[in-house]
Amino acid sequence: LLKDTFSISQDADFIVHQPADCEDVYSYKYEDGPGPNTQNLAFDLKHGSNTPWNAKILDILLEELKKRTIEEEWPFWRLDGYYKVILEDCYKRLWIVWRAAQPKVTAKGSLETAAEVEERLIAERDENLKLVCQTTRRRNKYLRRAKVLEQVIELKKDGEDKDLPAWQWLQKLIKML
Repeated sequence: LLKDTFSISQDADFIVHQPADCEDVYSYKYEDGPGPNTQNLAFDLKHGSNTPWNAKILDILLEELKKRTIEEEWPFWRLDGYYKVILEDCYKRLWIVWRAAQPKVTAKGSLETAAEVEERLIAERDENLKLVCQTTRRRNKYLRRAKVLEQVIELKKDGEDKDLPAWQWLQKLIKML
């Protein structure tokens, strides 16, 4: 739904999202303004999801989601509160992506250029990918060891070896770690 509404294919595409005009948000909140344009939704990214502007957008998205559940004949029904929480979580995730892509103040006291922002984002993504690879390697190493222990214990059970309790203790230790 959010991908269709905001014309994005992944969360990272949200960095180019143009936030709602501050004057429109202010007039909606304090002066009885017209509110978000349903044809061109724009979040107020300077504030949280609980602002009246963003709450209205989330309500619009919730109504659209409810329409889709009926049109597409989803095999399950959920309460509005359930979908609302999911939409708020999606907003928060998109806000984090958008916020990370905003220029930061450099050590010299000036704002980053577009090239510096891009360089920073690429470096952060590369660091994240390294951590994911490392975690995957560690998990696979653990799973291999656990499988080997399982197979050794099965062989020991068949042969009725005397050191079977030691292997079982080792397996219990590995599973606790």
